[in-house]
Amino acid sequence: MNLDPPIPSSEVTLERLDPLSAAAARPVTTGAALLALTLPMLTLVTRTDEVTQPFWLIVAYAALAGAVWILLDRSRPTRTLWQPASAQVFQLLLMVMLVTAAASTAGANAQVRDDWAPLVVGVLLVASTPYRPAREIAFWTIVHTLVCAALGVVQSPSAVADVPTLIFAVTGSFSVAVMGFAAAAYARSLTSSTQLWHDRAWQSAAAAALEHRSGVARSVQQQRVSLLNQEVVPYLQRVVAAESIADADRDEARRLARSIRALLVADVEKTWAQLMLDDLVARHPRLNITAVADDPDDLGRRAVLERRTLLRALAALSLERLSATQLELRLSAPEGRLRVRWEVATPRPLRDARHELRSMLELIRGLTLSSSVHELAGRLVIEFEYGY
Repeated sequence: MNLDPPIPSSEVTLERLDPLSAAAARPVTTGAALLALTLPMLTLVTRTDEVTQPFWLIVAYAALAGAVWILLDRSRPTRTLWQPASAQVFQLLLMVMLVTAAASTAGANAQVRDDWAPLVVGVLLVASTPYRPAREIAFWTIVHTLVCAALGVVQSPSAVADVPTLIFAVTGSFSVAVMGFAAAAYARSLTSSTQLWHDRAWQSAAAAALEHRSGVARSVQQQRVSLLNQEVVPYLQRVVAAESIADADRDEARRLARSIRALLVADVEKTWAQLMLDDLVARHPRLNITAVADDPDDLGRRAVLERRTLLRALAALSLERLSATQLELRLSAPEGRLRVRWEVATPRPLRDARHELRSMLELIRGLTLSSSVHELAGRLVIEFEYGY
């Protein structure tokens, strides 16, 4: 079972690859949304005489407001990824806006090339580049371009210019085509460069991990040898100093052998999650911490480096910021997706604990398919699920 399948090329977005960059684009998205809401107002003021059906203008603006609300809501850093279903609703609302905006000027549209609706669609397609795949943007650009071209042909009888009908199809759809395909190319460029950077960065990280693996193994071995020497060496010194070996000495030797074997077997059978928690706890000797990992299938070891990095960062932050007294990590994989449950017991008030982990919680929301935070029996419980 593959817990971390690669992201399909048709679903790659900047928000999935680099949530922080997508969050940084939020002000630009907000500005584009406000511009989209303002353009119809300006057109209404300068070309009031062309509005023959006010009802359809109201419907068009309502559809625009709905599309803008979806864009602003799904682009919030605290929300999970923008899912395909709501993205399709967003595009359908733009189509409704195009049709109803044309209907509002039926029989009186003298300048087809000056229509506000195609320009607004282009602006919103550009604003969606950090959150939607390049292929999807290109597909909907084609759809909107064809719709605008058809509307241009339908409105051509009311135009003042005496030119071939095909010209109205081109002028009516030109702004959508230019801005939409530019948005698709820009989204493709962003994701390609980010993926290239990710590949190089993780290759370097993996190489560094391989270089330090033997050192980590020796460190663990030395810790175990030091621990065993506290019991084994005194026993051997006592046996050497004695004139003979008694039955009690033989029994103690058997006990020591069993304890050494059990210790070594326990180290070998430890899951990656438990080893990770033990390593972090060992770095805080002054804290009295109980750390338990419930991962019977050792899913942590099979997860890719990005997944393990997030788990380790969450554990380290819980120890450093919350002075945690008890940690519990559970990993499962229902339906082939890695699910994480993280419980933290801390002497600090849980409201303060949430505040200390706020940046990490927002990062988790951006990197996972779904996530939740709640309180249970005096503990802070964080659950999230990887879906891509």
